[in-house]
Amino acid sequence: MSRFAALPIVLILLLGAARPVAAAAPVRSTTTGTFTLADAIFEYENFGVIDGDCGDFVLLVDFDVVRTVTTWPDREIRHVRYDGHFYNASDTSKSIVRNGEFTLTFRFDDAGGFLDLTQTGLFEYVVIDGHRMPTITGRSTTDLTSEPPTVWATPRASSETAAFVCDALR
Repeated sequence: MSRFAALPIVLILLLGAARPVAAAAPVRSTTTGTFTLADAIFEYENFGVIDGDCGDFVLLVDFDVVRTVTTWPDREIRHVRYDGHFYNASDTSKSIVRNGEFTLTFRFDDAGGFLDLTQTGLFEYVVIDGHRMPTITGRSTTDLTSEPPTVWATPRASSETAAFVCDALR
């Protein structure tokens, strides 16, 4: 038998032995939420929760959020978008737009345990005098298998409230 004659038999054997690769279809969901100024005032007055300290006043926030989650057996991707405001807690008639849009990607091991978390996007920006000004942006990855977790980050972020946010609310 020539090798060309054996080729169809070999192909049939290979195709018969090969298992189809079946990827589980992703599960998708969307959730929404609202955190109002009344919620922020309640948390501030009862629990001291604030979103920034401007020295002579603190910041409160409100927002509407939409989370779109797509899950596979080995990962979950969350697209998050929120629209809201920063408020001067001493005079809540003073506010500026505070929005963000970012992605969180969780990777899982075969048992469903967390491997890592990658965060990317424009986590927060404000609009002052018609200009969009980023306050937190970038990318970071957290290895959740190490103790303590290891973080690699390139965000332009700070634990301090940006001075231009405070100045806009004075």
